[in-house]
Amino acid sequence: MRILITGGTGVIGRHAAKALQARGHTVRLLSRRANPQVALLRGLLMEYAVGDVRDESTLQQAIAGCDAIVLSHQFPRFPVEDAKRHNTFQEVDQMGTENVVRVAKRLGVQRLVYISGSGVGSANIASHPGIAAKLAAERAVFESGLSAVSLRISVVYAPDDKYFPMLAKAAKFSPFVPVFGDGASRCQPIYVGDVAAVITSTIEQTHITGIVDVGGPDVVTWRQLLLTAAEVATGARKFALPIPNAVLNVAGWLGEKFSPPLFSRGAAQFIQFESVCSGPDIASVFGMQPMALRAGLRLALTTALRAHVAPSG
Repeated sequence: MRILITGGTGVIGRHAAKALQARGHTVRLLSRRANPQVALLRGLLMEYAVGDVRDESTLQQAIAGCDAIVLSHQFPRFPVEDAKRHNTFQEVDQMGTENVVRVAKRLGVQRLVYISGSGVGSANIASHPGIAAKLAAERAVFESGLSAVSLRISVVYAPDDKYFPMLAKAAKFSPFVPVFGDGASRCQPIYVGDVAAVITSTIEQTHITGIVDVGGPDVVTWRQLLLTAAEVATGARKFALPIPNAVLNVAGWLGEKFSPPLFSRGAAQFIQFESVCSGPDIASVFGMQPMALRAGLRLALTTALRAHVAPSG
């Protein structure tokens, strides 16, 4: 199959691209930048298509000839919105997905896989613009009439993500680990390799439709996750340093004054939402057993620290 990945240069997109190509699929990555049509991506040959999900007129060439699309796009500096540059949940997550769906229908794409979040189904947070936009994007995908799946993914950790390798390096020099708020919100962290395997299975098993929750086997609080990551990376016990919500809100207000914004009050709220699976999960749908948290963190952080991976995506 020929598969387009929107957001293909992000963490999930990169790993999904490699997994799909390893299975013999042809992978095309959508990029806003003027890349060559074929480029070398971390040792693998990938097709590039220049386009922007916010501009429907740029998607025709990117989608033409594709059998399936993995919609994993995010705006830069996610989840800190930047309205001036049109990097918002509404314009990228919602309207961008709606644009891709319209062109996909017109060009005969057979399969859509939308990368969502496991907190999306929580009614009490649906008023947040990020949650509202992702719910609207899911509706667009399911109302397209195409074979469609929404993967509601919990917290993803990887050797090359933006946060966990940086936390591991910082933990070597400090006994404290910063925790947003009280750190009591729960999540089901999952290793990026398991996420890539799920995306590959979702592409290939076209009889599977609807919503699938994607999370690891361990349900932990954010406080437990961060302390565990620091301990796995250093071999030493660390202590939480809570950052009260009042301080986060002030930091968000100040961050919004910069251009582009450095932080925001909306982002402070978004990153503290519960991210726990509540519907059909990958074990029941695909028969897959993701790695346990400590084993996955050990793999991701050891790889990152040995290779001195520069976080990106």
